[in-house]
Amino acid sequence: MKKLIIVCDEKHRKYGDYLSQLISLEDDTEDCVVGIKDGEVATQVWSEKEYQSNAPQISSSQYILFIGESKLIKEKGLHMKAVFSKYGMRYGWLGKQAILTVEESISVKEYDEFLNFALDNQADIERLVEKKENKSFVDKVKENPMVGAKVAGIAALGVLGGAVGLSPIIGLKIKRTIDLKKGIREQQYSCAIIKFYLEGLSAFLGM
Repeated sequence: MKKLIIVCDEKHRKYGDYLSQLISLEDDTEDCVVGIKDGEVATQVWSEKEYQSNAPQISSSQYILFIGESKLIKEKGLHMKAVFSKYGMRYGWLGKQAILTVEESISVKEYDEFLNFALDNQADIERLVEKKENKSFVDKVKENPMVGAKVAGIAALGVLGGAVGLSPIIGLKIKRTIDLKKGIREQQYSCAIIKFYLEGLSAFLGM
């Protein structure tokens, strides 16, 4: 089993927790591995303070993902080639260290295009969940909010606030009920997390 330490700045801890929860899900099907193989990765979510306190003891072979926009995380990313960079979202890695960040908020004019991109990424997950359990998306959300959070992707873990939290389509389109600048940036982070989980994590960990 591989161990992944997820280091987050103070403002973005919830996204580290979100990724950790996605990794812990038993979501593989008989003929498809979703993200990474179930049970193959153990995670810990640290604050930057915890990372700095433990840094001298961390092995050079330890996998570490940094999430956020702090000075430390920006410095870590200086020499990392972007593996994914779109709609202000970026993740990449060099060796055993990776970063995931949102470099800039998308404009309101770009929002609909971003929304279509995000929902396209959700569609594959929804189909996999339904195929495995033979249940509808709504049923899955009611039975297990964390599965709903994964399928919802961008609207996961209540990042849009209130009752909108687990409604991936309706929630995302109620633009007037949220602070646009903050809300869109949160959506970018959630989208980047699920994109990294599905397409980047296994490559980063060499699995």
